[in-house]
Amino acid sequence: MFRKINLNKSKPYALVVLFLLLFGVVIGGWFLTEALLLQKQEEFLDRTGRIARQTGMPSALQPAETSLSSSDQPGETGGDLAEGALFEGRPLSEEMMAQVLSVWESGGNELPHEPQEGQMNMEQAIETGKEWIAVMAECGIVPEGLAECDFDKVTARLCTLDTQVDFDDSLLSCWLVRYTENNVAVSLTVHASSGKIWKASLSMKESDRVPNEYSDEEMLGIAFPFIDRGSTETANLVNNTTCDIMPGGLVYAAVKEYQIAVKNQDPVIVIDFWLGAV
Repeated sequence: MFRKINLNKSKPYALVVLFLLLFGVVIGGWFLTEALLLQKQEEFLDRTGRIARQTGMPSALQPAETSLSSSDQPGETGGDLAEGALFEGRPLSEEMMAQVLSVWESGGNELPHEPQEGQMNMEQAIETGKEWIAVMAECGIVPEGLAECDFDKVTARLCTLDTQVDFDDSLLSCWLVRYTENNVAVSLTVHASSGKIWKASLSMKESDRVPNEYSDEEMLGIAFPFIDRGSTETANLVNNTTCDIMPGGLVYAAVKEYQIAVKNQDPVIVIDFWLGAV
């Protein structure tokens, strides 16, 4: 006759087999997921490494903005210049400078970006600023202690404007670099393609201000040594401002010094230098 099967006895074995199968699926899935994550991580790190090598940017730095206690920002995608190499900027005519300055003055949305071919990297921008500050310190325009360029903090970011122009739009890019040391702050706008400083703002406590014998015209020559001087005007283009107008009459260099009163504190002296379109 037919053999009677004891279902109650075989049920525990079926549950054990089912548990083992489910356990194997879970463990296998875990290992598979881990392997995929490791693969994605390796691909990401490899891609990041390539970007860092192309830009000359240390991996610990952020491309949009960098803050260093000891920075700068090398950051360059197109130049492929060796670390520490001097940047040979693109010379610009007065007419071209005026076009770029006009766009800057019109304003717009700032777009951070990586350096393009022919633009200075972050390290070069910061070193350019340090050299500029050292000269200003040697001339007594900022405290001479800044000549050593040992700053508490340096931040730098490269950006352009979200606008349409009828010339090479890479000329709109600039490095915005800020150096701070004790009570002194220096903010610079470095034109990324020419490598020249087009704007600067110095702020310090009045007690840190070192008297110097330079006139406004002489300070403009120190701040913008690459500018050909045409005529000098005072308070005609900008109120209470001394301006040097370039020979073509399209671009001016200006300087303005003023004081900010701070309650129960030493007044703050601010000196602004900038280029503008006439």
